[in-house]
Amino acid sequence: MNAKVSAEFMTHQSTDWIRYAQGVAWGTIALFTVVVIGYAAMVTGVLLEVISLPVGTLLSTVLLYLAFTVAHEAGHGNISHEVTWLKPVERLMGWCVTIPFLIIPFGLFAKIHDYHHAFTNDPDRDPDHWVSGNNFLDANFRALTLALNYIYLAGTRFRDDPVIAQTHRSSILYYSVTITISVGLIVLGYGVELLMIGIIPAFLTSYILGMVFDWIPHMPTNQQGRYQNTRSYLFPGLKYLTLGQNFHHIHHLYPRVSWYNYARVFNVVRPELEAKNSPIEHIFSGNLLLNKLPGFGKSPYAQEPSNVDGIGKFTLKVEHVHQETVDSVAITFQNMNGKNVPFKAGQYVTVTKLLNGEPVTRCYSICESPRAGKLTIGVKRVEKGLLSTYLNDELCVGDELTVSGPFGEFVFDPYSVKSTAKPVKLLTLIAGGSGITPIISIAQTALGTCSKACDGTKVHLIYANRTIRDVMFLRQVNTLLEKYPDRFSVTYIFESCHAGWEGETGYLNGEKLVNMFATDDDVMGSQYYICGPEVMKNIVVATLQELGVQSKQIQVEEFGQSMPKPEGPVHSVNIVLANGSRHEFSVAENQTVLQAATQEGIKLPHACGVGQCGCCMVQVTGGVSELISDEAPGILPGELERGLTLACQCRPKSALSLKEKVDNG
Repeated sequence: MNAKVSAEFMTHQSTDWIRYAQGVAWGTIALFTVVVIGYAAMVTGVLLEVISLPVGTLLSTVLLYLAFTVAHEAGHGNISHEVTWLKPVERLMGWCVTIPFLIIPFGLFAKIHDYHHAFTNDPDRDPDHWVSGNNFLDANFRALTLALNYIYLAGTRFRDDPVIAQTHRSSILYYSVTITISVGLIVLGYGVELLMIGIIPAFLTSYILGMVFDWIPHMPTNQQGRYQNTRSYLFPGLKYLTLGQNFHHIHHLYPRVSWYNYARVFNVVRPELEAKNSPIEHIFSGNLLLNKLPGFGKSPYAQEPSNVDGIGKFTLKVEHVHQETVDSVAITFQNMNGKNVPFKAGQYVTVTKLLNGEPVTRCYSICESPRAGKLTIGVKRVEKGLLSTYLNDELCVGDELTVSGPFGEFVFDPYSVKSTAKPVKLLTLIAGGSGITPIISIAQTALGTCSKACDGTKVHLIYANRTIRDVMFLRQVNTLLEKYPDRFSVTYIFESCHAGWEGETGYLNGEKLVNMFATDDDVMGSQYYICGPEVMKNIVVATLQELGVQSKQIQVEEFGQSMPKPEGPVHSVNIVLANGSRHEFSVAENQTVLQAATQEGIKLPHACGVGQCGCCMVQVTGGVSELISDEAPGILPGELERGLTLACQCRPKSALSLKEKVDNG
């Protein structure tokens, strides 16, 4: 188990990385010099036949591997950092070292790579998710073709993306240069040399980089949490072989830190990583060299559900889709390395899927008892609902979804009850339509848990639906009736009755509710859990209050995700984008520029939305603003001093004028 550290220590550690992300990165400039000289010497040697073609292939591959780190650092702005005069030189260095790659323009790579940082391990939005999973052979092929996948994504998923659009002109120029050089070499009779020291090394390097930067640090790519989505793997001297990428945590947490400082920053922030359940491993198992770290790929924080403060973000594979009704399904996810995502009865998760080019996120309640060992959600199709329609009609076994959580205070947790507390005599669960989803989880938990809190507890389910055909989880309800005939009872009410039905019909109202309570032993002492349509919930709560039931006995499910409502002074924000378009909108002081723009339907270039990647960097040309956090790793103190800010972190304190910062090569 990783050690915990004090909050004071954590606060102190979180800003120490900044001193390793400032000033000119002379180490990278030295690496660039080595690459240029080495490449010139290698090409000259091959042309003079001093170096054989097979040796040239090997040397070219090594030089391209080193060159990538220069391009990677230039893409993050890590050669110049806050030194403004060096920015054009930094971009030139990036372009120079990507020419031998033949098919990957520097500007395009830099922007696509930002999306990898913003959406690490997201099956829909991480461009490097192409190299993913536990299948080593499959990962080898995908790593070999990673560069080609970038080109494919640029022409498909990212075709209309405003961030990628900034690179179109420079990409055309790049391809004009590389194609001209390639054709010229072939015409001059150097086609074999082009193949041996150009094309083959480019693919070999793509393979090595795909493994070192993607598969090795991220596999099995199930974790999307900031501290769990990659790993650090240790062994003496490994940092020289990987150019620091074995400390991949550092690069993702603090992408503005130079590559040769990763190890130093790792040693500084290691207590924080351990406290946040970050996967830290050793190349060999803990029995060797007396280290106590798990062996490579063996950290439970990478293989199993792991989180910070009880909330995680995962890439989960669909194991089963069960049709509950004509317009609802139950979706069961595969466990991670045999372990289920931990949750409490009544909680929900969010599911995110990229649909029509936009990420759609919705809340769905868990419909299994925590003791079942599986995460299953219930989804009812909503009219014109993009995600619910997709999940009902198109989702297949084996598909991957982004799942976050668990969330919610609508919880029945028998194990949290004090040992001295009296058992709950009666649980009254009231559900309407798909509101049964968290309710069935609570019923299964209350009846199936060996806890003092549930010793002899009776459960009365009141379940309202339009018709019998709309009843979700009928099989589970009937199973509980058969298994617990003395403790579980159900009262159905249908708006439209069917042939032979002798129970309650019509809409649930206060009078009918009181009649349903008549068979209960302890109406005033019962605990009430209510989930369903808003009108139904209001009727039930009002009826219980009229009966004199105390508020502390009533729990009502209210979940949802929304942008913060505007509060406080409101300021006008004017922003000029790189394409020349201008937008003016109002932003309250409790909102960020990005949040307000999104609410207004204005698309600002961005990726992560949390200050990590720097894609939404803008220049403040007038007015006063503040950042949500002074520790956003996507922007450096020197950049703040020059009037730059991040739209996702910027809150206005006056009327504000902004201009998009563009580095398109």
